Amino acid sequence: MASVHKLVLGSREVTVEFERKRVRNINVRVRRDGTLYCSLPYYASVREAEAFIISKQDYLLKSLDSVIEDEKTKSLSRQYVDGEIFTVLGKPYVLKVLESSKNLCRAEDGLITLEVTDTSDYRTKYMTYEKWRRRCIKSVIVDLCNEMYPLFERRGVAAPKKITLGEYKSFWGECFAKRGELKFSYRLFEKDRAVIRYVVVHEFAHFIEPNHSSRFWAIVAEIIPDYKELRKSLNSNKKR
Repeated sequence: MASVHKLVLGSREVTVEFERKRVRNINVRVRRDGTLYCSLPYYASVREAEAFIISKQDYLLKSLDSVIEDEKTKSLSRQYVDGEIFTVLGKPYVLKVLESSKNLCRAEDGLITLEVTDTSDYRTKYMTYEKWRRRCIKSVIVDLCNEMYPLFERRGVAAPKKITLGEYKSFWGECFAKRGELKFSYRLFEKDRAVIRYVVVHEFAHFIEPNHSSRFWAIVAEIIPDYKELRKSLNSNKKR
């Protein structure tokens, strides 16, 4: 079971997710959203893992800065300033940046409000927005999985053992039927709910039919008759 902790590295507070696995050593990696992921053996304590991370803090802080700079370079069109347009679940939202004592983000009525402690700090704005974006799309996908699962339970499909999200570039969703796992891309955040629902159904259908056979598409069509239109929208540049 994973647990999330706050850890101070240098003068910076960093979010770390700890997860015990069948590994021999404590391992840590930098995520694209500016957080850390640490896998540790079952016999190791979180305190030991924290000490290991602190011992590597110089390297990790440099890596964190590099990730943020890399993301900034890849997204030069996004400066996180007032008036920028962001797509949220298929709809345009206008960004409003405010100075606040806490870093948080919310969206309502076509407006994204980004509250940060330093409105001139790109890293803080980027990380605050990204954490919110990922939390939102995860909630949407989990809700849709819960909504769609009964349709597949009737066909003898067991409930997924694990649903994970990542900044996957090569796929929107992926099904690992043998281990009961579904994976989805955070990039679905810009697609509307109907398109995301299609992706969820598509992946659930792979629990029954592993290939894209005529039988597979028949299963999808039973639940989503207009799947061809949604599939075309998913793979186009349009957010829909």
